[in-house]
Amino acid sequence: MEITPEQSEAMYDLALILSENEKKEAEAVKGYTEQLRVIDRVRAVTSDPELLEFLDTLEAATKEKQSDELNHAHSLLEEYQNVTGISPAAD
Repeated sequence: MEITPEQSEAMYDLALILSENEKKEAEAVKGYTEQLRVIDRVRAVTSDPELLEFLDTLEAATKEKQSDELNHAHSLLEEYQNVTGISPAAD
C-alpha cells in the first residue's frame, strides 16, 4: 500500500507527538525518583511514628505512580514503532 505525501506528513506529526509524550513520561519518572530521594531524607531525620507511617504510604504511592509512568512510556514507544516502523537496534 502506497501512502500519499500528505499521509506521510501526518504520520510524522503523529510520531513527533508520541515521542514528545514519551519524553514527558520520562520527566515524570525523574521527578518521582527525586521525590523518593527526599522521602528517604525526611525519614532519616525523624523518629515520629505518625510521620514515618505517612512517609511509608507516600513512598508506596510514589512508586505506584512511577510504575504507571514507566508503563505509559513503554506503550508510547511501541506506538511510535508501529507508526514509524522504526525499532531499537538489536545488539
